[in-house]
Amino acid sequence: MHGERAEYAAIELERMPTYQTSSVIDAPFDRVWSFYDDTEGLEALTPDWLGLRRPTIVGPDGEPEPDAFRPGTEIRLELEPLGLSGLPGTEWVVEIVEREVDNDRARFVDEQVIGRGPFRSWRHTHRFVDLGGETLLVDRIDYRLPYAGTLPLATPALAALLWYRHRRTRQLLEADQAAGAGL
Repeated sequence: MHGERAEYAAIELERMPTYQTSSVIDAPFDRVWSFYDDTEGLEALTPDWLGLRRPTIVGPDGEPEPDAFRPGTEIRLELEPLGLSGLPGTEWVVEIVEREVDNDRARFVDEQVIGRGPFRSWRHTHRFVDLGGETLLVDRIDYRLPYAGTLPLATPALAALLWYRHRRTRQLLEADQAAGAGL
């Protein structure tokens, strides 16, 4: 069954709209990776206009607030975009499905749990590469909206969201880097 699911997922990914962006963050790889691999990073990188309430994170063994996003970790988000409550799709549940960490690179992938969010399907790959004192941050989102087929209707909103996240990452982590260097 697992092989069939993987084959279906690969076919589905080929047909989905994709948005990808990257940034070089002037902060060490370990600092950037640990920031993204933590609940506080998720909250700090979510724009106010999404109206995120404190996310509920449950580890693969059922433990609340695990120390890292490992495969099987479920992240439950409640959103009130633009302060509007009661909209469809304001509950959003994603699960960490992949995670790889090496000395000079790391990545994790979250996918929306079927039927538990605003997208028909969602796969977000987060990659980090050590550039020797700096870190390459790459975000790739493959998605499909309900009723939209392969139309990339959410791409402008995703571009704005990832622009915000990358800018906020630089603000928070490069400021830490400068403070640590005594600048």
